[in-house]
Amino acid sequence: MLQAGPTVTPILAFALATIPDVAGIRTLYGFAADIADSDVAEFALQRQRARSGEDGMPLHLQRIVAISWTLRLGEGIACHTGGDANTDEAALLQALFDQVAQHAPCVTSWSGAAFALPLLRYRALINGLALPPHWSAENATQSGLAPLPYATVPLDDMARLCGFPALPVVAGGTPWEAYRAGRLGEIRARCDIEAMATYLLFQRDRLVQGTLGAADYHDSVAQARGWVGQQAAPHWRDFLAAWPSTEG
Repeated sequence: MLQAGPTVTPILAFALATIPDVAGIRTLYGFAADIADSDVAEFALQRQRARSGEDGMPLHLQRIVAISWTLRLGEGIACHTGGDANTDEAALLQALFDQVAQHAPCVTSWSGAAFALPLLRYRALINGLALPPHWSAENATQSGLAPLPYATVPLDDMARLCGFPALPVVAGGTPWEAYRAGRLGEIRARCDIEAMATYLLFQRDRLVQGTLGAADYHDSVAQARGWVGQQAAPHWRDFLAAWPSTEG
C-alpha cells in the first residue's frame, strides 16, 4: 500500500470516460421505452449541434463509465481504475472522492476547469453524493485543485510532443460506440493511460513553472516509468514499449 512521506504533498491526476446519459435524456424528453438507446443519444447530439454548433454532449447529459487516477504518495506511485465493468456511476464517483478525502492530495486533470470538475459536480448532484471536504471548482487553490490550463489542446498531442507515448485508440472511434459494442475494457484501459499521461504532464508543467526542480522532475518520470514496467496488463506493456528511454 502506498504511504505518503512526511513532507511530500500527494498528487492525484485523474481522467474520466463518459457516454451519453441515455436514461437522463429519456427523462428530459419523454422518449418511449421502445425507442433505441442509439436513437435517443443521436437526438441529443443533433439538438446540441443545432443549439451550439458543437458535436459534444452537454455536460449534464454525460454519464461517467470509467474513472482512473494516478496517485503519488511519497516515494510510491500507482494508477488505479475504480470498480470493474459492472460498477455503477455512483460507486465510481465515490471511489474517487474517497481517495481525495483520505489523502488530501493536489488534484489535477487535463481539462479540469472546463470539463472534468463541472462534470463531477453535476454527476455528484444527480447521484446525491457529497464532494470531498472543501473541494469546490470555485475555490480551486484552497481546495487542492490544480487543473492543467491546456483544455484546448488534446492530451494525446501534448503527451507526444513532450516525448511520451501516444494514447491508445478506442476501436470504433468514440467511447459510446465502444460501450455499445461491449468493449468497456478498452475504455477503462485508455482511461488508465490518460491518468498516467496527465500525471506526467502535470509534473512537466511544474518543471516549466519553476515549482519542481529538474532532478526531482526526472526522478518522478523515472518513478512512473518503473511502475509501468512492473505491470502485466497489455495496455501498460504497449505504453512502455512506445515510451522512448531518452524522454525528459
